[in-house]
Amino acid sequence: MRRRGIAFIALIMLSLVCVTPVLAAKPANNLAGAVKYPWYLSGEVMAVPPYGCRDIPGSDTASKLIVNQPNGMVEATITGAMNGLHPDTVYTVYLSGPWTRDTKRWNLVGDWTLRFVYGGNYDHDMTVTLQEDPVCGVGSAFEGFGIFVPDTLYTWTVTGTVAGNAVSFHILYTGTNAGYYVDAVGTIADDGTMSGTWSNPSQSGTWSSTAGHATPTPIGSGWPGLFTSTVPPFTFATDMYGEGSWHVNLRAEDFQGEPPYSLSVWINEAGGTMLISDNFDVQVPPAD
Repeated sequence: MRRRGIAFIALIMLSLVCVTPVLAAKPANNLAGAVKYPWYLSGEVMAVPPYGCRDIPGSDTASKLIVNQPNGMVEATITGAMNGLHPDTVYTVYLSGPWTRDTKRWNLVGDWTLRFVYGGNYDHDMTVTLQEDPVCGVGSAFEGFGIFVPDTLYTWTVTGTVAGNAVSFHILYTGTNAGYYVDAVGTIADDGTMSGTWSNPSQSGTWSSTAGHATPTPIGSGWPGLFTSTVPPFTFATDMYGEGSWHVNLRAEDFQGEPPYSLSVWINEAGGTMLISDNFDVQVPPAD
């Protein structure tokens, strides 16, 4: 009996060894495998305004975008597992083309010299100490302090806003000649320098930066349009916990034009974009 038991166990082990390679084998050109791509809040990667008005902080990290390329008639399956959204709400999904980071968001934090022109040149050293994240419809608020060159007893504070390449700020003297103020508007050039006009109730002139540069962060310029006319926008609804999901299959006829094929997914609510996915590529085998 003992020998028979040993032989039986050996036979089972041999069967397992023989089966394993068969289960592991798959085609060399297999594309199957779920890949996760990140979501972004719209205000993080697009110009503010107009983006960011519908953003829900945390919904980007709580939600998942999963892309799978199986072998067969379906070229790609795209699934959105959405979390952290408003409860009992209908959202619209736009299967879109790729977006590009071809515009700039400017940060003014740092040291500057501003030259104000009013019958002569009046230089002001400015330090921007803080610039906040952009706010829907407003842009990025900043603040700092400075002095009038060369008399350092002329101290002042500055508060302002950056929206796109437009800048506006208010200078208020706090030392000598306290209460004197200047309101200025201008634009930020591609090289990060600034210039514009200034005024107060009795004076006006022009200004420009002679030292200092704004720091650019590349962002997108807007919605790239639908990826294909064969997949129109569609909707999904969240439950009482703000959770929901959607799924779409893409077939060969959905891929128009010549490869490569790059896509993104945009989620809208009440007419405003709130989530934008990273771009992702789909490989489509050539027709036989």
